[in-house]
Amino acid sequence: MSWAAFITPIVMAGALWLMTRSPYSLAFAALGPIGAVMSLIEGRRGGGRDRRAAQAERAAELERLRERVAASHETLRRGLLRRAPGAAVAIDGLDGSGLWKGDETVVSLGRGAVDSGLVLGGDARTTDELELQRAAARLDDAPVLAMPEDGIAVCGPGLLARAYLRGLLVQLYAALPPGRLAPPELVDAAGCARGEWDWLERLPHGVGSASGVVPRFGVFEEARLVPPGFRAVVSLVSPVAATVEVFPGAPATGIAAEHAPVEASVVPELVAYAEVERFVAVLSSRAAALGLGAATRALPAEVAFGDLPAAGGPRLGASIGRTLHGIAELDLVADGPHAVVAGVTGSGKSELLVTWVAGMVSGRSSDEVVVLLVDFKGGTAFRPLAALPHVVGVVTDLQHGEAARALSSLSAELRRREAELARLGARDVVEARGALPRLVIVVDEFAAMIDQFPDFGPLFADIAARGRALGIHLILATQRPAGVMRDALVANCPLRLSLRVQSDADSRWVVGTDAASRLSAATPGRCIVSIDGAATEVQIARTTSADLAALVEAAPAAPPPKRPWLDPLPAVLTRAQLPERATAQVVGVADLPEEQRRAMLEFQPQQAPLVVLGAGRSGKSSLLRLLAEASGLEPVVVGSDREQAWDAVEAAAERCEDPDASSAPALLLAIDDADAVCARLGDEYAAVWCERLARVLRDGPAAGVYAVVAAQRQTGPLRGALGLARETVLLRQPSKQEHVLAGAPAELWDDAVPAGGGVWRGRRVQFLAPPHLETSAVLRDEAPGEPPARVPLVPPRGGATIVVSRAPARAVSRARAAGLPAEAVVDLTQPPVPGTPTPESLLEDGRLPTGVLVIGDPDAWMGRWSLFATLKARHPVVFSGCDQADVRALTRSRVLPPPLAPGSGAGWLVFADGRMRRCVLAA
Repeated sequence: MSWAAFITPIVMAGALWLMTRSPYSLAFAALGPIGAVMSLIEGRRGGGRDRRAAQAERAAELERLRERVAASHETLRRGLLRRAPGAAVAIDGLDGSGLWKGDETVVSLGRGAVDSGLVLGGDARTTDELELQRAAARLDDAPVLAMPEDGIAVCGPGLLARAYLRGLLVQLYAALPPGRLAPPELVDAAGCARGEWDWLERLPHGVGSASGVVPRFGVFEEARLVPPGFRAVVSLVSPVAATVEVFPGAPATGIAAEHAPVEASVVPELVAYAEVERFVAVLSSRAAALGLGAATRALPAEVAFGDLPAAGGPRLGASIGRTLHGIAELDLVADGPHAVVAGVTGSGKSELLVTWVAGMVSGRSSDEVVVLLVDFKGGTAFRPLAALPHVVGVVTDLQHGEAARALSSLSAELRRREAELARLGARDVVEARGALPRLVIVVDEFAAMIDQFPDFGPLFADIAARGRALGIHLILATQRPAGVMRDALVANCPLRLSLRVQSDADSRWVVGTDAASRLSAATPGRCIVSIDGAATEVQIARTTSADLAALVEAAPAAPPPKRPWLDPLPAVLTRAQLPERATAQVVGVADLPEEQRRAMLEFQPQQAPLVVLGAGRSGKSSLLRLLAEASGLEPVVVGSDREQAWDAVEAAAERCEDPDASSAPALLLAIDDADAVCARLGDEYAAVWCERLARVLRDGPAAGVYAVVAAQRQTGPLRGALGLARETVLLRQPSKQEHVLAGAPAELWDDAVPAGGGVWRGRRVQFLAPPHLETSAVLRDEAPGEPPARVPLVPPRGGATIVVSRAPARAVSRARAAGLPAEAVVDLTQPPVPGTPTPESLLEDGRLPTGVLVIGDPDAWMGRWSLFATLKARHPVVFSGCDQADVRALTRSRVLPPPLAPGSGAGWLVFADGRMRRCVLAA
């Protein structure tokens, strides 16, 4: 409370006392102190609540931060273990696929505490915050890494030091294949004199030239005896404890700067001499199988993928086979960014692509690289790769439109990656630091794809031009690339591979020499690799299903990658496949490949009138009932029965003319097979029915009548009525021409689209399957038409039945058989008998035990027109076995009577006011 608020009541009280001289006015002076005290109390209470809430929020935030730090630590620890898993893992994995899969010359000195590289910003104001900052910067139980080329000295008792150094050497030679390491520089006079390091000479790495990394190790009794040149010094205290000391060096060498040890103590790994003997034997056997360790004069006829080491480099390196000088490695990032592969049928082109993909994903997670496979030979070549978690799709030419849809969505992937790089403020995928995995698109039979989809040529040229920065790489394989690939596309493909081709010209076009045309057909998988014009002969490795299964099992754990294209819409869509947020109004999903998403389709009655067009068995009837259920209104569902369709549309048209119809509950009128209804009604009835239907479509929403009409084709008068609909759903059409004429995009034509699939609002859509409707009993049966009235042939006493019939004798026989006396029948087709009562007298007498039946054919009634007019004004008239022309001629009305189903035996009952309905003469 401010001083002004405290003093104001006192001043006002004094002023009032001066004016009124009343002592009561001085009571106002107490308001100031009372208000100040109350404000102080309330402020303290409120401050306490806010302080407790802030403390609870801070504690929760610290706990969430601790969980994030722990998760980051675990990720970092797994990453360090992948780089240097240790001696025990190297020895245990000798018989597996992990041998020679390392990417860098690094070893683990033991498990200890290292710098995590995590920095929590802000000023630590409390003990908890300070402890969390310190804990985040420290990574416990992690490998302490060192690079042997910088020199590693091991100090301690000779037996212990040499067992420890054997562990470092085992790590190094199990990770890197021959050709990547030169013979080591080893300082250990006593050990060399006793032959304890002779096993190094039997390693395949020590044979041949001295190219590659030169590791440096030394064994010393004490740390003070270590000469200059060793950056890391390990002092063994006991078999289970050691200390590490790092001397200053270049930032990029020595122990990794981002994970330097924060404590001197580590837990070392020791390896016995017997273990290295087995280690040497296994490595020598594997190298001999690959022809490594000595110069070979000829390439092997077959190479197994399981015997290849992982390619070096953190990019997209892959070991694909053998050259005369060792392992053949390709790197799409360093040698690409795109590649062209040529080869005739049977040359091993598909095997090359499978091996290349397997080599690229080996040892990498789907966070680093994903692969999209496009095969225009039916998909058999890439089928084994589909199980890899890195493969985000296998597109084939088996299903119409699938390839076009998948490849078109690549444009959306380009836009998505550009937007993500812009959000990160990165110029390319390298600066994004793993936020985007590299995407490799492998196309087999590229020429066939361009022939079938020529519009994709510019798309692939655009990907080739922008792919390097966006992390998208192309591997395009074909039998004859000359004349198929555009210059703009080929100019961005410096990496060329050619298996056997048919002509020298094809070979020169791909690799710049004639060598590929001279490869033997007896050696599939023999290939010429050209990188920036330098050609090398390679024998491509064969990848088996067991090799791929091992890759799947060894793949690092990672969340499912984001796919660059969506799966095609399912052939059968159930409500269980919809998202949980789907409402009852959702009737299907729409395909949006250019946005890489699907959209739910909702049906609201306000979208009516709606027309559904589709060929037979395309799902029209199911969709009609689905829309009726989703509308939430009272449904009136009618089929192709002409009586039902006539009555339903007539009732709806009458409601549209009723000024009070809008106050009645709204209803949904669903008419199935409208074109079949028109065909069964005939020309005259069809014209009237379509006129009434047009009125319902035009004026129905205002009267609360929402119509959905299904038909196979818009023909005759039906075309004008259906043209009043707001929207049209196009299911499968009999031909592409009818599909386009109905207003749908030509590229969405598919003669194999499943039932319930079609086009709505220019999008490919799939509606819910019929089994979903089984829970709705009210919609299963079609709405029946108005039942016919029953008119007795034997009228009650004092009554009369007036009948116009084409066969009056048959009706008279039925009436007499039902008990009508002969004197109660007046047959106008028979000549009058003198002395018998006239029809007028019989109708006025009323003394007969029954009523009177007056019957005649249309001609007889036309001859007694005055009698017909008199009787029609008093009694309903039955027309039995007549047609609408007879009704119109006798009633002098232009209104069509309702149609009759053939063979139903029904007729029409015409009332005095002109109304007509169906009826039957009941005996």
